[in-house]
Amino acid sequence: MPRLLTCALALLGALLLASPAHAISIAPETPRSPNADGIVATWWVMLAVAAVLVVAINVALLVAIVRFRAARGRRPARTTAARGALRPAVGGLAVLVIATLVFGVVMTADVRSVEPTGPGGLDPAEQETAQVGISDAPAAGGGEDPALSAPLVIDAVAQQWLWRFEYPGGQPGQRTFSYGDLVVPVDTTVILDVTSIDVAHTWWVPALGGQVQALPGSVSETWFKATEEGRYEGNSTTFSGTGFPSVRAWVNVVSVPDYIAHVEGLRRDLEEAQEAVAGTDDEAGATDAEAGAETGEEAAE
Repeated sequence: MPRLLTCALALLGALLLASPAHAISIAPETPRSPNADGIVATWWVMLAVAAVLVVAINVALLVAIVRFRAARGRRPARTTAARGALRPAVGGLAVLVIATLVFGVVMTADVRSVEPTGPGGLDPAEQETAQVGISDAPAAGGGEDPALSAPLVIDAVAQQWLWRFEYPGGQPGQRTFSYGDLVVPVDTTVILDVTSIDVAHTWWVPALGGQVQALPGSVSETWFKATEEGRYEGNSTTFSGTGFPSVRAWVNVVSVPDYIAHVEGLRRDLEEAQEAVAGTDDEAGATDAEAGAETGEEAAE
């Protein structure tokens, strides 16, 4: 029996330590937001619990096979147990289930709790918009430090097959926006209002939090506070048609001055485009008016 257990454990260790060239890592992406920290911590705890259960069950199975195996020339051993013999095992599993449930509830509440913007984040006065708060979001001016207050609210609108990000400022329908790349300031609480204009999509940037469904006609809220500058990639996990593989989103976390400059650049580009369209319309209107006047003169003659 000891030899059999030793061989089984050695085989299990070899499988765990093996790392083929194209092996898939079981480790999640390094978290860069407080809510992502909670998700990753929950992942490792649940993985450890599952591993302990797998090992315990298989060890018990091996012990039972070795102890009660049949052999030539003798009958297999039989055993009986008194009532209540399984209570320790059942009780232990019940305690494990309850502990896992409580842990999940606590971690879920922690992940959903929105943290305030840090001292190095975007000042609410620079957001140039009236923010739409949520029930557990920090209220503007609620902290001693004015920077530890209102979150930055951005609309993330999915469509086949890209994301449109609408930044604060401007009238509804005329807000500054970008496609594909979301630019946010570091150490700033960002609340995303996630929705879709056609079919179901999923917002998921692993380094910044969990998955959120984007559904037509409804708005789902999620949040993150990036702790480091960088570029973080996300993808949709909901099939949305033939272009599904191309659905990607990137979150570019930059310094506060770079974020302000980026939004101002987007606003200028939008204004220039609107002026160009308006100028084209004016020229077209003038041309039509001249053509109408000439037609009227010809008719008069």
